[in-house]
Amino acid sequence: MQCGVAQRWGRTTLAGMVGFLATLAAGCGGVGSMLDVLGMPFPYVGGTGGTTGPGTSGRQTGSTIGTGTSGFTDPCAEPQARKFIRISMRNYAEDHVHYFMVLVAYVNGTEYPEGAVCPDDVALYTSFGYTQVRAGESLPFGNLCIRGPALVYFHRSGQFRSTGGVSGSTLASAVGPAQGASPTYDNAFTSAGMMVPVPNEIYFHNPGTTSSGQALKVSRSRPAPCDTTIVSTADPDCQQDAFYYVDETDRITGSTALGSGSGRRVASDIQGTGCECRGLQAPRHVLAPSGRSALAAGCDEFFRGGRIDFAFVREDTDPPYPQLLWRVTDASGATAHDFDVRANIR
Repeated sequence: MQCGVAQRWGRTTLAGMVGFLATLAAGCGGVGSMLDVLGMPFPYVGGTGGTTGPGTSGRQTGSTIGTGTSGFTDPCAEPQARKFIRISMRNYAEDHVHYFMVLVAYVNGTEYPEGAVCPDDVALYTSFGYTQVRAGESLPFGNLCIRGPALVYFHRSGQFRSTGGVSGSTLASAVGPAQGASPTYDNAFTSAGMMVPVPNEIYFHNPGTTSSGQALKVSRSRPAPCDTTIVSTADPDCQQDAFYYVDETDRITGSTALGSGSGRRVASDIQGTGCECRGLQAPRHVLAPSGRSALAAGCDEFFRGGRIDFAFVREDTDPPYPQLLWRVTDASGATAHDFDVRANIR
């Protein structure tokens, strides 16, 4: 394993499932266990079965960000309003949705010239709730290997509820069922939207927790995603768990198999990931180059100073259209992407 070598944020891909107590490989300048880093209340979910992208470690798929001609502006020169993005999230399904949202931001510099974070703004990110991964450190997070200098935000640590009880107000990384034709909004990512320090990448990815109810299925690839010497040939990155339809006790509703009636969804089921719109093993949304307009947006890109509205639906056709949809606007309010028209929502 090679540690202390910065990995381009575009290479931060799904490569091996690991529980939250998975420690960094011996001899590396790691940041400790996931429990130490993120304060996770869940126990380690064991297992070392092989799963990842076909015939590759899955860590070198690359990113579409920064490949255009617009280029990136030094984040230290960005005005304050463009250091944030507003995120809203709603649920049109008749079930609860338990989701796992991860934001990854890279500190701009020699290692990450396209990093979204001005070094002087690290405190802005950590005060919001991002965890810092310093230069020379690496952080295994489910299938992801995140190499510093970077910051990682895992919304509500993936917990279904924040406290005891069964009311909708206690939901954490979950959204209650729709009320008839009206969607229910997330307690944090409300209709007004939450202002979030802008990341380079957005993932929906279950890194190996269990829930307060039934243990949720996790595609378990390998215990050491940061070990570049390991190669696996199973479970493509785009088929890793992203979110679930569950009941009020956090038990998966309906079938647990993919396809018609599935209670489990993966990155390929999410509008605007590289899996869904580019046909790549790239299960993420990515930050657009600084000068790019909404009209020129790549299908997986979001914008500094803009807004993302996420919407969960449930349509158990086989194959279904994307079940987590997004609408993206840039800093001027121009629409870059709208909800998939097949969902018939606004």
